[in-house]
Amino acid sequence: MDNQRNWKDQPAELRGRRVTLVPLDECHLEALRRWRSDPEVTRYWITQASPTREEMSGWFERNRAAGVLMWVIADEHGREIGYIDLFDRDIVNRKAELSLMIGEREVWGRGYAREALRTLLRHAFAPAATGGLGLHKVYLSVFAENAAARRAYAACGFREDGILRDDVYRGGSWHDQILMSVLEHEFIAFDQTS
Repeated sequence: MDNQRNWKDQPAELRGRRVTLVPLDECHLEALRRWRSDPEVTRYWITQASPTREEMSGWFERNRAAGVLMWVIADEHGREIGYIDLFDRDIVNRKAELSLMIGEREVWGRGYAREALRTLLRHAFAPAATGGLGLHKVYLSVFAENAAARRAYAACGFREDGILRDDVYRGGSWHDQILMSVLEHEFIAFDQTS
């Protein structure tokens, strides 16, 4: 049995104080294509090739077919500023991997990534009976030199689990990736105190 087929096919719209996570649809693909074509935005992103419209459509369809839950991050004015998703969802072990991109550079450093993370984690760890995903663990990998992202993740309760040494070859050198995760009880305790 496929580990992902018993999960909801479409993500819910999620609201934070300043951000709304809007389920990703084809109408959002041009913004994602623009962000993924900006070398500064993709500096610490695994894929650096600028995608075509057709490649973005194929990416969207493959991810949707694989059960990836994808959201566009909209700011308090409704402007699309980034993207967040949960993938490789495992219903048996109640875990999923997360990725996040704030694509609009002029909003970097304003706390949108942290708020988007907390908004999504509240949903991810909420019991399925209340409309949440009922996860136990959310994990990710991040370039070791991406200090801003590591701070944002830590500010949402993520802990460093280990290092993938010389994991990515880019720009003529090897780069480490840091594995990070947050557990359900850790996030709930963290979220209630901060």
